[in-house]
Amino acid sequence: MTTPFRRGAARSWHTIAPGIALAVALAACTSGGSPATSAPSLALPSASPPAGAGPSDEAGSPSTGPGGDLGPGGSGALVVPKPGQLDVHPIAADSFAAQVDGRHVVLTITYTSGVEPCSILDTIIVQRGEGSFAITLREGHGPGDQVCIMIARVFRTQVDLGDLDPGTYTVTDTMRGADPIKVVVS
Repeated sequence: MTTPFRRGAARSWHTIAPGIALAVALAACTSGGSPATSAPSLALPSASPPAGAGPSDEAGSPSTGPGGDLGPGGSGALVVPKPGQLDVHPIAADSFAAQVDGRHVVLTITYTSGVEPCSILDTIIVQRGEGSFAITLREGHGPGDQVCIMIARVFRTQVDLGDLDPGTYTVTDTMRGADPIKVVVS
């Protein structure tokens, strides 16, 4: 059995379908409160660092500094870790820079990531070795099922390594994103 083809009905559907698809896509992008239908993520949040944590402990406090994308002469948005994110995982750093003031060293770490609430720096792990520091950035996301746009931004964060004995120290990224640097303390 054959079904008759109605020329006008087919033409109107092909004319309307792109408009419907566009309307659905725009509604999905602009709806702020609609939760996704997928199951929520289950993860244990990271523990906050103990009071008086030193350079060999996880560092961070819950606040964010002023923002700004990396541009000509720019340095990226300055962020401070916010412990307690969900699905925390290590991410690679892009570069390291050290400021040495006498024996006091502050490390600036530049990295590229997504935007809040989908990508939030949770903690920075600093493992001190003999003449070395191994750095691990860890990020996660905030609560809820947000629709996340794929935008990369450059960020920077700082770690105070404290007063170091005179010598040369090597700083490495455990995720092997940033090139190692040598820090000379005299």
